[in-house]
Amino acid sequence: MKIALLFPSWTGEYGIFSHFARKASVWPPLNLAYLAALAERAGHEVKIIDGEAESLSLQNTLEEVRAFGPDVIGITATTPFFHLAVELAGELKAADRSIPIIIGGHHVTVLKEKGFADPFDYAFIGEAEVSWPEFLKRFERKQDISTVKGILFRSGSMAVFTGAQDKTDDIDAIPLPARHLLKMDRYVIGTMRGKKKFTTIMTTRGCPFKCVFCSTDVFGSKVRRRDARSVIDEMKGVIADYDIRHFIFLDDTLTLDRGYILRICDLIEKEKLSVTFEGSTRANLVDDELISKMAKAGLIRLSFGLETVDPQIRRLIKKDVPLESYAISNRITNKYKIETLNSVMLGLPGETRETVGKTLAFLKTAREIHQANFSIATPYPGTELYSMAKNGEHGLRLITEDFSKYRRYGSAVMGVNDLSPDDLIELQNDGFVSIYSAPWRIMPMLRKSGLIGGMLTMSRILSGIWRKARRKR
Repeated sequence: MKIALLFPSWTGEYGIFSHFARKASVWPPLNLAYLAALAERAGHEVKIIDGEAESLSLQNTLEEVRAFGPDVIGITATTPFFHLAVELAGELKAADRSIPIIIGGHHVTVLKEKGFADPFDYAFIGEAEVSWPEFLKRFERKQDISTVKGILFRSGSMAVFTGAQDKTDDIDAIPLPARHLLKMDRYVIGTMRGKKKFTTIMTTRGCPFKCVFCSTDVFGSKVRRRDARSVIDEMKGVIADYDIRHFIFLDDTLTLDRGYILRICDLIEKEKLSVTFEGSTRANLVDDELISKMAKAGLIRLSFGLETVDPQIRRLIKKDVPLESYAISNRITNKYKIETLNSVMLGLPGETRETVGKTLAFLKTAREIHQANFSIATPYPGTELYSMAKNGEHGLRLITEDFSKYRRYGSAVMGVNDLSPDDLIELQNDGFVSIYSAPWRIMPMLRKSGLIGGMLTMSRILSGIWRKARRKR
């Protein structure tokens, strides 16, 4: 069969943040590349269309699909851009109703029947790699698929769920992603060390932590790891095939297992791979010796989730990381010249204008923290935060369930205590201005953002200063 796997273009939804979204967030759709590898192994012909990386409009995407002539179409989408997947599927159905369309991803996994919109014929719930090969085999042979676990399908006017599937414990058994189906030269990211062609890499699945703004519905809370040698072999293949030497680790917590990441670093050095890499972790899960070894292996950027400095809010969101860890960890990463991002989330349960002020004051004076980014707390379905917002707990007020507005930048769908959604958007801009108007912070940001990004950054700072001055009149 011919199978088209689609990732709709989405950064245009971010308005004034679109440039920054493209610079930081246009990553290879690794989930589609894994499914493509499984399909190719079964003898199918596959085409991946990444609308964002290829700068495709809706019409362009439809033309690409039409030219390929697929027997099956699969689409992936996250919550804030699910409406784009529905729109794309609707246009595809209007062009040819005979081609079945499959939807997958976190949004439909969480909502199941509620997220199973009309244009879709099938939905994959959870880790699609488990059920995908069997589904394709039965579909091609026109056999019954009702006993394939982890699938939603239509029976007349009813949506039927076949039941939860088991997660695969052996993630090494999944073939390496079919990157040859992606336009790998399109994936470029800015760092303090210049622009880099990059790819993402998955070494673990699952997260044991219970932060209220996250959901573990897809990968679960049990952590499953690949063999370190398998990871290195994948990196070597990427270098040989695409001359790409920068890797973004998709692990929820890169340093969760100290021994595991050290084994990977040891193998990188032993194989003399000459790579750079980055990832995310918790501020209390790093130390000088660990960062020293990771830096030697190629670590150039690390992200920490600070969220807020208010102790009560930190307890409410189950962020059990000592606040002092952030200054300590940033000092260590600075020592080894590791670019460090510290994420702040505004509008969390219990938030007030006063608590936001405390967080901004902390960041403004913490000279060891060179970079911070400000998102707005968003109650994605499947998270405890969503339940809190629906129930009006801790001062939260859910304003809308229009998921197209569930974006973390330039959009707010909750109010909390004395803060309206508009207040949170304004405070997001204030936070950016507060941090990056400091000369010792603005220059590194401009280096990373490039010419256009630098101009937009300066425009945002000057505009923010002007708006703040007007509010004080």
